[in-house]
Amino acid sequence: MRSGHRSSWTRGLLASLAACAGAAAAQEPERPAMTGLRISGFGTLAVSEVQAPATWGFRRELTQPARPARWRWDADTRLGVQANVSVGPSLELVAQGIAKRRGAFAGDADALEWAYASYRPDAEWTLRAGRVNVDTFLMADYRNVGFGFLSIRPPVEFYARLPTTLDGGDVARSWLAGDAQWRAKLLAGATRIGDVDFSEAGRLNSVLGGMVSREQGGWLLRASIARARIDFRQDDARRSALAALGQLAALPLPAVAAPAQQLRERLGANGIQARFTEVGLRYEGSAWQGSAEFVHVSAPPLTVERTFYAMLGYRLADWTPFVGHGRSRNAVAALDVPAWQQVLTPVLGAAAAAEAQGLGKAVVAVLNGGRLVQSSWSVGLRWDFHAQAALKLQWDRVSVAPGGGALWAGVAGPPGRARVATAAVDFIF
Repeated sequence: MRSGHRSSWTRGLLASLAACAGAAAAQEPERPAMTGLRISGFGTLAVSEVQAPATWGFRRELTQPARPARWRWDADTRLGVQANVSVGPSLELVAQGIAKRRGAFAGDADALEWAYASYRPDAEWTLRAGRVNVDTFLMADYRNVGFGFLSIRPPVEFYARLPTTLDGGDVARSWLAGDAQWRAKLLAGATRIGDVDFSEAGRLNSVLGGMVSREQGGWLLRASIARARIDFRQDDARRSALAALGQLAALPLPAVAAPAQQLRERLGANGIQARFTEVGLRYEGSAWQGSAEFVHVSAPPLTVERTFYAMLGYRLADWTPFVGHGRSRNAVAALDVPAWQQVLTPVLGAAAAAEAQGLGKAVVAVLNGGRLVQSSWSVGLRWDFHAQAALKLQWDRVSVAPGGGALWAGVAGPPGRARVATAAVDFIF
């Protein structure tokens, strides 16, 4: 079932409460000494002013709807509820639901971020199964919990396209080596990816990955690798476009056939093998705090991306000013719109030639629409006015390269710049 824009908030909240109620019902009353229920939550209330070209719609992540509005309250606002149920000394059930604005093709089940069983046979080993977080980056545990990090939102160049959930499981081991805390994890499963506002999202299937981290003296260093298969649902519109491109590729006209075949191969690509490599660094001292991550995603012919961000803040009592920079580049070149109309008019007639030209333009727009080539600078201030709440102010300047506006709705292709000013209150309970 699909959730409409107006009902996504209420359905998300109901899913959160239902998950907590289900977890509570899973307790074993005959073992009261070994059971326990804990309910917690988090939220963000935010408003943003977006100064951008008229058709551009700002999005914190690709699961959000496209809205080219100047004032946005729904980009960062969210409410989450989590239930942890201890069932004996080694088993815990965890459920987390989040109410936030989602895209047109988001399902009701998308509101359930976590729903898993965690088993700890001893102090070192942990096994989880169900819907877990994708533990391959620094903010994997808390990317929706604004109170847990400096900025108003995770750096969009890095996090906006990454999935938040994994239907599967993982096994982790933690151990001490001197003063250093080590942790290693293997994970496997499947998840959805892509823009859920315009079309059916794709899937990452056969996900298999690993992570290792080392923490000592306020420093955390981690690295992750993963591989997966990207599958797309071939809807009627895509099948029709592929058939038409196949007909153009069969014409004895090299100026038409070669680009048509290239577009057909790119548009019809499926079962793409993707590889993911990440390195992250975080520091938390008495005054200075910061983080940086680099990720390389290789999934040709769909994308080959290199993304980096760094953020640094300095705490002065309850106030923490911060600055950040993010950058993403794509090694897959943007496509040019083919010039078919003049060549095809003598062969197919004016009407058919115009239709073929329109098809080429539409396919190029779809393929280039998935490219991410942008950079941003951010400055902000965090005020911890309460032990469980913080006020944040942030200003972002974003530069989008030609054919690189995948994180923005309505970017037709030309380069451009945008500015986003946001005020938010983050809280936990």
